Amino acid sequence: MRKIIAFLTIFIFASYAYGEFSLIKLGIDNNNTVLVTGGIQGDEPGGFMSANLLARGYEITSGSLYVVPNLNMPSIIKKSRGINGDMNRKFDTLSDKDPEKDIVEQIKSLVLQPNITMLINLHDGSGFYRPKYINKTMNPNRWGNIAIIDQATLEGVLYGNLEEIANKVVDKLNTKLLNTTHKYHLRNTHTSDGDKEMLKSLSYFAIKNGKAAYANEASKTLPVHERVYYHLIAVEEYLKIAGIEFKRKFELTPKGVKKALDEDLSMLVCGKFMFYSPKSRLGYIPLPSDAQIKLDCDNALVALTKNKNEYNIHYGNRIVTRFTPEFFEYSNLIDEIGISIDGNEPEFIKLGQKIMVKNSFKIIKKDGVRTNIIGYGTTREDESDIKMSKNMIKSRFSMDKSEQIYRVEFYEDSGLKDKFIGMILVEFAK
Repeated sequence: MRKIIAFLTIFIFASYAYGEFSLIKLGIDNNNTVLVTGGIQGDEPGGFMSANLLARGYEITSGSLYVVPNLNMPSIIKKSRGINGDMNRKFDTLSDKDPEKDIVEQIKSLVLQPNITMLINLHDGSGFYRPKYINKTMNPNRWGNIAIIDQATLEGVLYGNLEEIANKVVDKLNTKLLNTTHKYHLRNTHTSDGDKEMLKSLSYFAIKNGKAAYANEASKTLPVHERVYYHLIAVEEYLKIAGIEFKRKFELTPKGVKKALDEDLSMLVCGKFMFYSPKSRLGYIPLPSDAQIKLDCDNALVALTKNKNEYNIHYGNRIVTRFTPEFFEYSNLIDEIGISIDGNEPEFIKLGQKIMVKNSFKIIKKDGVRTNIIGYGTTREDESDIKMSKNMIKSRFSMDKSEQIYRVEFYEDSGLKDKFIGMILVEFAK
């Protein structure tokens, strides 16, 4: 049986100027909402990948969860702790001239929403924390694999028994260790007693404003998928304590997390475009001819940047693919096209889908629409009504590393220059 994979564009992102981050709301809003954040420091992929997988791989069946995976997307793109200084040290006083002033104020406003009752900030820290010095990797100056609180209690506040709750999370984590060296500890920074750095942090801003706040650190010594594994164990325990029920779409094991992360990376849906296990470099991609290019994507960690005459698609702090643009006006003339798959009766397929083909496909001619099968060498302007098999398409034009996926583009024939309508992807069975 052939398989049609459909995609839904959920969020709209532009080029990530300051003041932009993604807020994903899961469940049904109520007065007991947990807020999970990642990416406030752009060189901590365990934190922002965990938050993103939480947003995309979980269903909240009871309660309310807000997730911000990309608090500092410009720094994530640059693999920098903070391209304009450490954003997590800007929540006390901040000059109006600071380029991140607006986004910091937006984050503060989010935390101060009356329905937010708990903040969980996800980080990656160096080495493995130990109360006493063991070696250069395991000592009191390391921040890896700890649960952090600013003080033991926050009187009169829901979930204000900070030390008690954090210890429950630490105990849970320590039943799920992959190695005894990964042991988690509680770290109370006693911020109000004079920790000058932590006084400026997002977590302490929440504490000062009567919100329970916790941070979870995973060690930078670990591969990213293992950091995510530990972060999600911690987040799940906090959610259970807050009475928020959920379903997970993957197995919470290192192997299951790695698979979920790989699958998330392999399928990037960006408005009229789809990138499925893309090659490191693609050919010409039709972009809108207006000066302000927008990228509509269903993934908070995807961004578009320009480098001279090329564009880069980023997923977190990785460049997934590069391509050369070709500029067109955009058209919404049609949103579906007739296609015969493997000789079957034609059916209408929505643009923005990937279809699975065993042997061949044929695009049914549509008046006013020009079909361009990328990689099919022909002098014909319109490539509809051709029974197309894989051996008729040059493999170097494939979209993916396995050379199984090809794109079919559709244009409105408007006289002087075509207008780009959209595309589908065709995946040939191996």
